[in-house]
Amino acid sequence: MNIKETYEKLLKKHPLGALYGMLLGGVAFFAAVPLFTSGMWDAALVDLIMAFILIVLMQKHFVSMACQPSYFLEKCIAWIMLLAANFLALLPTHDFPGSLSTAFAFSLLICALVLYFSGRIMALNSVLPALWCCVFMPYHEEFLLLLSFPLRLSATALSAGILKLCGMSVAYSGTSLHLPTVNIAITDACSGINQFDAFILIAFIAVQLLHKKTLWKFLHFAFIIPAIIVGNSLRIILTVILFHIWGGCILQGTWHIVLGYVQIVFAILIFLVFGKIFSVPDREQEGERS
Repeated sequence: MNIKETYEKLLKKHPLGALYGMLLGGVAFFAAVPLFTSGMWDAALVDLIMAFILIVLMQKHFVSMACQPSYFLEKCIAWIMLLAANFLALLPTHDFPGSLSTAFAFSLLICALVLYFSGRIMALNSVLPALWCCVFMPYHEEFLLLLSFPLRLSATALSAGILKLCGMSVAYSGTSLHLPTVNIAITDACSGINQFDAFILIAFIAVQLLHKKTLWKFLHFAFIIPAIIVGNSLRIILTVILFHIWGGCILQGTWHIVLGYVQIVFAILIFLVFGKIFSVPDREQEGERS
């Protein structure tokens, strides 16, 4: 089935589904504009691709299910959600995270709209794309800065512990490693946060391909933060080992850039290998059915 046939089927079975998709797509586009204007083209494109995938998956549910009117209780809940959205929108907004109230209000408004006209199943499928387009994308940089320090702190502590187990003399304070001959600071650029959007996109596509059950998808996707921390820790350990072999040239220039890409490879491989654990129940259930 090509795109035209899918769209025609969507309009026939659930015409409001196309409206929901266009609304979220418009929100995602305008949320990406500030990223484009600030020169963050890679982040903007990754966020838009992720938004497109989420909207397509939402539309897929609309196509596979016939249009059903919402029940009275669902309409009542939708009105409550609408009132909650109005309350959030009226809260005084300041700097992040106080200004998130308006973003959550808009996402709640969209979910209330879907719940009122299309029922709870469609509304549940709209929650994730609404949060991504209305909350994460407009506050992209703020969320990344919020995550950066915990990621660096965890990776520093983990790498220091592993190096001590290997017999090396090392101490750490905050996000800095203290070796006998050098101090290594784990900065924002070294935390893996700059690749976080790409990690989310790769991880989301991976869980869609590897698993069929929603529970296993969720559990595997939640491992993305540990995978980044472990990948960064392995990069730090490798940096320390190479520093003892070749000296300070490892901490700058081409070596530093290469080790940054090694961190990405480590994190992706760890995430994919860990996903095999969650793919076992899916295979066992398929074997039982056959």
